[in-house]
Amino acid sequence: MAYNITSPKALSLLLAAGAVAAGVATTTAGTASAAPAPSITKTVVIGLDGTMLDYVKNSNTPNLHRLIAEGTSGQSSILGHPTISGPSWSTILTGVWHTKHGVVDNTYKGARYDLYPSAFTRIEQANPAMRTASISTWGGIATIADSGTPKADVVTTTPGAGSDAATDAATATAVAAEIATKGPEFVFTQLDQVDGAGHSSGTAGSQYAPALERVDAEVGKIVAAVDKRQKDTGEKWTILVTSDHGHKPTGGHGGQSAEEATTFVIARGADYKAGAVDNDYTIADIAPTVLDNLGIAQPADLDGAPLAKTAPPATGSLGWLPSWIPTGSLGS
Repeated sequence: MAYNITSPKALSLLLAAGAVAAGVATTTAGTASAAPAPSITKTVVIGLDGTMLDYVKNSNTPNLHRLIAEGTSGQSSILGHPTISGPSWSTILTGVWHTKHGVVDNTYKGARYDLYPSAFTRIEQANPAMRTASISTWGGIATIADSGTPKADVVTTTPGAGSDAATDAATATAVAAEIATKGPEFVFTQLDQVDGAGHSSGTAGSQYAPALERVDAEVGKIVAAVDKRQKDTGEKWTILVTSDHGHKPTGGHGGQSAEEATTFVIARGADYKAGAVDNDYTIADIAPTVLDNLGIAQPADLDGAPLAKTAPPATGSLGWLPSWIPTGSLGS
């Protein structure tokens, strides 16, 4: 209701409100100088290059099995999108498909990170005090993390350690140390050995399952660091695990087969239903979820949305994405 401030009634209301405000200020002085900061959830995203969820479920991967059991997981497809690392990691870190971010292969030619910044840049623009870190095995991740203004606080590509497995181990060790000592609001990592095994032997070959088992141990190292920090500090953390593409049984990716286009998301944290399946999860939902966890407003031009925390009824579907995903140029 609006009042004419020159009326006696309005003046009396204003005086009464002022007296109440003064009383509140007097009683609360010295107890709180400002409203408490909103609660945030810190996030680590673990990217497992070339990893397929069906193979994870059928392998000796106890740490990933634990995350699936404790959180919500979903399998989907990127058919219509390039099944190549550069485009997919760009989608994971920007929240838009290749038709917007412009990356269609691993050269990053045509990238439009100026129009569709990574989550690192959006976080730093919203709150420079928040710590963001990119620690990866594959150097292409640094291209994305370094792209914006401002860029991530930490951008590291692990030097080769003699093998894909050894390099991944060094990456995971660095991520665990970053979480334990710095507690960043957002940390992204990518581990590469499963993709290497997929190229070498295919998913039907002798190298793929052992690579999954080895990378699972590195995932466990990161999860242990998160769990310890949560216990020690009371911070809230979400762990997201995802992949950029799958592999053909004989090896390789980049085409539009169902095997090459399969991706997945595992989300473990507060309010994600334990053991639930949500095949509506897509890789474009990762960046929006990170922003939402930190209380950062969702840009209107994102293709993804924060991952739902209430899973729909199971349908038995594999969760392939519908035909509305724009195709554009698929590159090479």
